[in-house]
Amino acid sequence: MSNCSFNIIIMLSKKFSRNKQEKINRIYDTFFNLILKQGYHKTSTNHVAKSAKISIGTIYKYFPKGKEDIIRKYFEESMETFLDSQDLSNMTDENIRVFLNHFVLDLFKNHEENKGYNIAFRSAIQSDQKLHEAHKEKIFIFFKGTAQKLRKINKNFNQIPEERLVETFIFIYNLINAILYHHLSIMELFDTDDKLVDYLTNLVVFSLEYLLQN
Repeated sequence: MSNCSFNIIIMLSKKFSRNKQEKINRIYDTFFNLILKQGYHKTSTNHVAKSAKISIGTIYKYFPKGKEDIIRKYFEESMETFLDSQDLSNMTDENIRVFLNHFVLDLFKNHEENKGYNIAFRSAIQSDQKLHEAHKEKIFIFFKGTAQKLRKINKNFNQIPEERLVETFIFIYNLINAILYHHLSIMELFDTDDKLVDYLTNLVVFSLEYLLQN
């Protein structure tokens, strides 16, 4: 195969991947906007296909289980992208507060940039018990993996029982997300974002110390 042919194949592959992601993003946008307007139970894949101007077959190609898959895959992609951006191996006793400050700041930016998605996502899992239980299980799996990784690469955590770490991470994750959601979607708790991030950082540091010692 010539270099020219090889380059053409690479370009076509990149174009296909880009078009695929564009369609997936359009499905996410349409799906969550419809939930905001009419609720999760009144939103069907047919509504999504019509509003997004794509075929119903395209939706089931990327999300075989329909609405349930759209919710699940959106959460998985969001969590994986966020956790991959955090270099857990660099966290030490000396820099833990700085590390956690960056962690909270990144989470805040994520909430701020995806406010509509987060409101619709929360509405969906609160209105469907099956989704709610699946969401809890997914959070457990993510933080179990995070705890296992930390215990392997970071000496600060390898003496802490895995189950204790998982429970601590899940508690802190839910606590931060609840406060961020309330601040951004219901009522501002601080007059500046910097004060909120600083408060949450202190809260996470305290919670880690308290929960891992008791």
